[in-house]
Amino acid sequence: MLRLIRYIINGNALEVLAILVVVLLVWWVFSLITAPTTGPTPREPDDPSGSPGYAKVALGLFAAVLVLWGLSSISYSDDPPKGGRLHVVATGPQPDRDIVLRVDEQPVTPVLHADHHLAFPVPTGRHAVFLKDSTVDGSRDFEVEIREGDDLMLSVHPDLCPVQIDMSALTYGQPARSTRTPLDGVVIRTLPVVGVFTRTELPMPLPPGAVLSFNELPDALSPGLSASILIPLPCSMAQDDRALWAEARKRFPGLDDAARRVGYTEADPTRREVAAMDEERVFELFKQQGAALARETPP
Repeated sequence: MLRLIRYIINGNALEVLAILVVVLLVWWVFSLITAPTTGPTPREPDDPSGSPGYAKVALGLFAAVLVLWGLSSISYSDDPPKGGRLHVVATGPQPDRDIVLRVDEQPVTPVLHADHHLAFPVPTGRHAVFLKDSTVDGSRDFEVEIREGDDLMLSVHPDLCPVQIDMSALTYGQPARSTRTPLDGVVIRTLPVVGVFTRTELPMPLPPGAVLSFNELPDALSPGLSASILIPLPCSMAQDDRALWAEARKRFPGLDDAARRVGYTEADPTRREVAAMDEERVFELFKQQGAALARETPP
């Protein structure tokens, strides 16, 4: 019985009702066929629906319909709303008070608040979104197309660009981000800048494994997986990976401490710099990084 109730609550009430109706009809037909034929035949009532047997069957079916309808309503009301989420990183000290987000002119309450990161539920479909951060001059308007399971990030200011930093080495001790070179077996450690998103007028899909606050990083990282963080930086400082990395370390002391602990230095190049190097410079840098790593590694 418990399994049947769970099956109904999971949204299968109509199927159960159909099965119940079929069972009752089969039982009724079988009872007519197997009814005793000996003795005087009782007179059929003028209105078969007035028979107590018919009334019991009708009342039973009606009660079953009510019960199954109620359980089905409960199951559908408990279903999570369909849609996706819009993510915002606030710039002020009180994100839940500073951020105002309206979808189709209706205010939306965040379902996630982690440090400066807020997430808002949005149903599937096309919507007009209004976004305001009270610590930033002006407001923003977006047109978003939400599909089931979408996670999109909105920039609170046109001059704030989301920057993706690889945290695999900085937090979890995995090998530092590296770039292959034309030389066989020569790999150069490059700065952990994954990408910069400069189209701030558009919603940005969250990259796999990316979080929007340091407290959201997982406690451990499974082999083969990566973890990164998206932080908003002024777009004027996000045009070059080296300037971007220096600015991120300055704004986030914990990031700078982790970079020093892992062994990143001012000599570590960007991916573009490695691509522009000749083979002699690549090999020289490879030896420098190897010597620096040997000095930092305890005996």
